[in-house]
Formats: sequence, structure tokens, C-alpha cells
Amino acid sequence: MKQVLITGASSGIGFETAIIFAEKGYRIIALSRNVLGLKKLQEKIGNTHLFIKFDLTQTEKIPQFILNLKKQAGSIDILINNAGVGLFKKLEDVSDKEITQVISVNLLAPMILCREIIPLMKENGGTIVNIASVAGKRTWKHLSIYSASKFGLIGLSNSLRREFAYYHYPISVVVVCPPVTNTPFFENAGYSDYKKDHPGQNLISSQEVARIIYEAAIKKKREVIITGRAKILDKAAALFPRLTESLEDNLRKMK
Repeated sequence: MKQVLITGASSGIGFETAIIFAEKGYRIIALSRNVLGLKKLQEKIGNTHLFIKFDLTQTEKIPQFILNLKKQAGSIDILINNAGVGLFKKLEDVSDKEITQVISVNLLAPMILCREIIPLMKENGGTIVNIASVAGKRTWKHLSIYSASKFGLIGLSNSLRREFAYYHYPISVVVVCPPVTNTPFFENAGYSDYKKDHPGQNLISSQEVARIIYEAAIKKKREVIITGRAKILDKAAALFPRLTESLEDNLRKMK
């Protein structure tokens, strides 16, 4: 049975992604610091999977965790770096603690997890799926720290893809960029303030995002930007950055 390691699996996108992979016959290794959420997932998908409490802000513990996991579970076929911390705030109001938390969970932890998982994948193959964000392609005011972490995650992914090709490692790297999603994640990140700034923006469901993640992982897609508008703006920004920013400003005001 193939195994998939999913971080941030106790709620939202990670929770729904775990359900889909379990339904498709994968053994889930679910990580989260939220024990209650892991228990709910266990009730949903059964006891044949692994449910592990782990705090990704403690990045120094990741190497030993992967070593222990290898002994306990063996190979990992798919790694999904899904766990994330959001932040919607003016940079001048952001604390050092908030910066450290966002960068640790959104960027440092995926970096270290990728590094530690490579030896498990480079012989028999595998897939790394990094859940970035449309904010890692196009940003907006009050998203400086969050966007920086997601731009970094996309940069990591693109570099790893070329690295694996150079060394002939049979490892695929997939990037999925969801928009604002209807999950507790955005409420915790100050979404009420975000919503005031983005009137009329519809939220995509975590179930739909999870379905897209599964398809991207199985088909080993290079990058998936969810929603047509985000794709268009990303391409337009490469050619007309100032005009695109002006267009975005107007689109966000539309109800």
C-alpha cells in the first residue's frame, strides 16, 4: 500500500485531502498539533492510518521525526506540505513572533521535510506536493509576510525540480496554489479584515481544493493555479505589472 504524509491534516484542506487519498487506497500519515482534529480524521478514515501530533514550528525536531517515521512506516510515496499559518496585517504592526511562526511553518518546515524525505524517495521514486497560494504568485497589501513565505515555497519547488532532474532522481515536484478557501485557516489569519478589503470575493471549498490536489499529485502536474482569474492575472503581470496591479485593485472592489 502506498503511503502519503500530509502536514496540517487536522482541518480544512489537509483534512479533506487525507479523506480523498484514503478513499483511493492510500495509507495516510497525518500530522498536526491539533489532537482533536486528528481524532476526528481517525473517526472518518479509520484506524489503519497513522495519526501523529507534531508541532512544525519546532523545526529542529523534524530530522529525528523522519528517522523515527522511516523505522515505523517505511517508505513515503507522497509528501504533501500542506500545513500553513496565515497573516493579514500591516508589516509595521507585525511582531517578531508572528514573523517567526509564519516563516517556520510555511517555509522552513517544508524545506527541512523535503531535505529529509529525499533519501527515502531518490531510489524508488516519489512525489513532493507543496501547497503554496495564489498569494505566492500575486500579492496584496497586508500580506507581506505570508506572501514572502509562499513565494519562497514556490522558489524552493522550482529549484528542487531542476535539482532532481540534474541528479536523475525519480522525484516529481508539484505546486498547488489555492485562492482564499472556506476553512478555519483564514479566520485565524484575520480573514474578517481581509474580507472588508476584498468585498464580493467568493470562497472555494476545501473539498474542491483537495480534489485538485489529489489530481495534481497523481498526474504529477508541475504547477496548478486554482481559479481562472488568478491564472490570467499571473500571466498578465509578467507582461504588464503596473497595469495588472491597477486592474486587480478595481477587481477587488467589485461586488
